[in-house]
Amino acid sequence: MTRKWTEVTLLLLLAGVRVAAGQPGGQEELGIPFPSEHYAPPEYQQDPQNWGVVQDDQGLIYVANNDGVLQYDGERWRLIPTAAGTFVRSLAADSLVYVGAKSDFGVLRPDSLGVPRYTSLYEHIPEGERDFEDVWGTHVLDGRVYYQTNQYLFQWNETEVKSWSSEEGFHTSFTVDGTLYVRDFGRGLLRMEDDSLELVPGGKIFHETPIYTMVRHPSGDLLVGTQNKGLLLYDGEAFRAFAPELTSYLQENDLYHGCRLPGDRYALATLGGGVVVIDAAGQVVRVLDDSSGLPDPVVNHVYADREGQLWMALNSGGVFRADLNAPLTVHDERTGLDGTVRSIHEHRNTPYVATGSGLYVLKSREDQVLGERSASFEKWGDLPLIGDMLSVGENLLAGTQENGVYQINTRNRLEEVGWSVTNHLLKARDGDIVYAGSNSRLKGLRRTQDGWNPFSIEEIQAEVRDLAMEDDGTLWASTIGGEVLRVILSADGRRVRSTTRYGEQDGLPQGYKGVEVVDEHITVVSKKGLFQVDDASQAPGAWQFARRPSLLPDIEGADTLTVETIENMGEQLWVVLEKRVFWGKRREDGSYQWKAVDPLQFPKSERPTLSVGREGTVWLGDGRRLFRYAWGQGRDIEPPTADFSARVRQVTTLRRGRIVYGGHSSGPADESTLTVPYGRDLRVDVGAPLYGTVEPHQYRYKLEGRTDQWTDWTTEASQRYRDLWEGTYRFRVQARNDRGQVSEVGMLPLHIRPPWFRSRWALFAYGIAFLALALGYRRYYQIKEENRRAQERVRKLERERVVAERLKKANERLREANRLKEDFLATTSHELRTPLTNILGALEVLRDMVTDEQEEFLDMIEANGQRLKRTLNALLDLSMLRSGEEDLELTPTPLDECARRVALDLRDDAEEKGLSVRVDTPDTPVQADVDEQYLEQIVRNLVENAIKYTHNGHVAISAGRTNGQVYVEVEDTGIGIDEDFLPNAISARLAEQMDGTIHVETEKGEGSTFTVEFPRSSKMSSETNASRTGETE
Repeated sequence: MTRKWTEVTLLLLLAGVRVAAGQPGGQEELGIPFPSEHYAPPEYQQDPQNWGVVQDDQGLIYVANNDGVLQYDGERWRLIPTAAGTFVRSLAADSLVYVGAKSDFGVLRPDSLGVPRYTSLYEHIPEGERDFEDVWGTHVLDGRVYYQTNQYLFQWNETEVKSWSSEEGFHTSFTVDGTLYVRDFGRGLLRMEDDSLELVPGGKIFHETPIYTMVRHPSGDLLVGTQNKGLLLYDGEAFRAFAPELTSYLQENDLYHGCRLPGDRYALATLGGGVVVIDAAGQVVRVLDDSSGLPDPVVNHVYADREGQLWMALNSGGVFRADLNAPLTVHDERTGLDGTVRSIHEHRNTPYVATGSGLYVLKSREDQVLGERSASFEKWGDLPLIGDMLSVGENLLAGTQENGVYQINTRNRLEEVGWSVTNHLLKARDGDIVYAGSNSRLKGLRRTQDGWNPFSIEEIQAEVRDLAMEDDGTLWASTIGGEVLRVILSADGRRVRSTTRYGEQDGLPQGYKGVEVVDEHITVVSKKGLFQVDDASQAPGAWQFARRPSLLPDIEGADTLTVETIENMGEQLWVVLEKRVFWGKRREDGSYQWKAVDPLQFPKSERPTLSVGREGTVWLGDGRRLFRYAWGQGRDIEPPTADFSARVRQVTTLRRGRIVYGGHSSGPADESTLTVPYGRDLRVDVGAPLYGTVEPHQYRYKLEGRTDQWTDWTTEASQRYRDLWEGTYRFRVQARNDRGQVSEVGMLPLHIRPPWFRSRWALFAYGIAFLALALGYRRYYQIKEENRRAQERVRKLERERVVAERLKKANERLREANRLKEDFLATTSHELRTPLTNILGALEVLRDMVTDEQEEFLDMIEANGQRLKRTLNALLDLSMLRSGEEDLELTPTPLDECARRVALDLRDDAEEKGLSVRVDTPDTPVQADVDEQYLEQIVRNLVENAIKYTHNGHVAISAGRTNGQVYVEVEDTGIGIDEDFLPNAISARLAEQMDGTIHVETEKGEGSTFTVEFPRSSKMSSETNASRTGETE
């Protein structure tokens, strides 16, 4: 075999097929089933004797043990004892697990915490039928559970127990396709028909013939296993012999139980001969005994789980599980193979394995019979460490690391030839020369009539680690320094005619490289990949090498993986990529059609060794293990599809280990919430019941409510949580097996109750206490405040008396000042109005004495005089109102009529200035409780001001309602005025006397808008009511 060792991060081993002449390996080469596992009593820590195995609908395994029921989830074992701590003889399962014990039977039910507990049905058994011993058979059919004892057959239908008795006793019972069969010592083979045990046709022969297994045969017949008649087939009318060559073996080793396996195979358990696996034709597939790793040949029960894994309940050795779906076995120290596997070679149909401990040969027995030990490895001689092996005719050459090359001839004699260190052996095309790579140069052996004569090729002086030869005799060599040499040899093959050296400058990667011929092309093997000459039409000295991804399987990441070793035979290649093994067949276009070899998918060491025999037997060396896989022999069985789900198996407190959740749904169900008191640090145990893997499952966790991130993958099947604050969380777990399959996410809602001092009742009590404290303090403060206020009141009354006296005097002074102000205002207005009246009177006289041009000035004087007169009248009226000398007459007054009236009176003045006057009033009256005289005075002042300060444009007067108010609005396009302009101030004061307001919006050069608002009148005038009544009519 070609070997190359490199330091790698990711491993790729590409191997061709080495010829293994002769017949294919058979039963005599089989080793220990792989994967298989022995669950010894110290592991599950209970009694070593087991009586039955069953699997529930969640994938959990249950074992009938002398100490009770063992439960296994792939990670840990748990014991579920019976009520009286008696032996458990039989089990059955659907969504529940039914238990047949000694003098009792019952069912496993979850308690309030989800912990499975044994519930006895003893109280439901009629009193006269409670005297029985072991329950040897338990079966569940269509919701009814049958418990078979020697004296009675009981039926439980969830409400009551019904029974059948036997005069001479019941022996065994079986279920096939929904039918219950029972062997009666006196009557023979019976079956349940309409709640009656009836003798099957031809079944009377079994009153003296024990039956230990009944399963369905692919032909449709029943396969019946007996102890003294061997195997029988039953077609419903008669029984006939089947596989008679097994009868003596089953008699001698006491057949005790059987089950059906995937692929129409059957496992037959014996009390001394282990387990025999046969096919539908009755041919022995293999025997599981001590040579197969079975620790106890006495097997009480066999069971095939939903993955097709075979479980064996051992009489004194615990439990054993084996995967028989694929013809994959393993050899190690249990079969005599010791040390790390370095090289594998089939010579004359016999596997030779070189390990770190020496050379081992698989010895088989030519006269091997059923039940005898399969072949085992024996150490051959006392050879030094072997680097490579090579078959030359009938002889085997072994290149060692110390004493050169050894020849093992046809008489198994050992002959030493050659030199010290040998790394690799290569047979030349003529078959009489063998080239060898040594630690100092290229060596050779020529075969003569006297034996092998060594010689050296002096032109190649380097440590040669690998050799390859093309069909034309061109020799290629790789050195430890990383060079690749192309060597043209002389005709006699002992001298070098020319040498071409290739390295990094020629496209090859850095580091050590091996050589091999693949598809008739020289191929350089490096951890960077496989390299071939890019353009062979050039002269060899100008060759450049390029990487060839087409020589690797087209899978994700293949271009980054490291090539470890390759072998090639014809049109086939074998490849190991990390955990997976691929077989490739060359197509016509030079590419390869790849197929994954799934049974060989498991984690491997850094330097696996692969050898494939001509008949398809694959040998894979992985560390201290040697795997044998019967490739291409049509024996792979497609296992049933099994659910892969991660589950929460148990939740316990860290401090005391008290269980708060037992993993079963009738406690805290998957959709229910697990409630835990505050301050409990928790341990969450998980599992993923899938058993046909090699490496432990990996898990990752996430506790939503505390973090949104998954943890890293870990093989730790539990998670610890400390210092969880009160609140609601969701615990999630996901599993990943060694094949990279990721499970469904398991979830458990978790609620942490607050501590008592933060509970609702505590908070309520805090509230009551705080309220009481607040009320008490409030009362204390009130009393204290009342006292303080009483004292303050006395002082305040005294101060108020003094202040009142002062205020009274000040008020009198203010009233006097206000009276003087009003008198001054009235006197001033009166005094100004008298001369103003005379001036206006004189103007009428002057009109007859002036020209037309002068009359314009008189008109201006008269207009301003009239305006001043109105202003003085308004001041006088306002003074009289404030002084109380005149009262307002507030009556419902229509604002719209007032607006129209004022607009009509002043329209001529506006039109004389070229202004338009617009009036906008609603159809219905707009009324307010105001003094009509003063209202008209306010509106008239506003309109006159608008006309006065507007030189072009318009003056608009409108009335309306808004938000319970009525208003009159005067808008102009004048120059804008100050908001505190005197006429506006007077109007505002008049409006205030009538509970009104005036709003002004003005902008210089743009105009002004004055809005007079009053509360809406609550009464209507008689005229208004009459008009509305008329409109209604």
